[in-house]
Amino acid sequence: MSASPTPQAALAALVLKERVLLGSLPAHEHAAALALAWCALPRDTVLREADVNAALKRCLADEASFLDVDHVELRRWLVDTGWLTRDGFGREYRRVEPAALPTALQPIAAELLAIDPPRWVASVRAASAQQRAERRRAWEARQASAVESDASTRSAGKKSVNE
Repeated sequence: MSASPTPQAALAALVLKERVLLGSLPAHEHAAALALAWCALPRDTVLREADVNAALKRCLADEASFLDVDHVELRRWLVDTGWLTRDGFGREYRRVEPAALPTALQPIAAELLAIDPPRWVASVRAASAQQRAERRRAWEARQASAVESDASTRSAGKKSVNE
């Protein structure tokens, strides 16, 4: 049985994808995606629904843009899984503090609190784009070499026929 990747490694793979459905993710990736959104919420403050919505919209436009979810569904996922609390009327929200999170969620919370998630996601995406560009340049060089090799083989064949 293989071990699950570290929470940050799971998240690094996720942020490179597009149109990811939260409900289809394995538990460790699901927690990592929600932790990323959780980090976008202000700490130690009571938030109005509009404040939560604004923070989640910004997050979905930036570091969590890989998710195929709107801010309302994301807010519900955060509440239902214990990352965010809401009063009985849905007017006041609070980001749950790391120590109060369910035990299974604390490792990813700790990992993400130790970094700047938006900057980290940008660096993961930039590194991936650079690797893709390098692979493309290498492929293009091989293609150009194959074309040159093919052209010189044809040229050599024509000389033999003409001689």
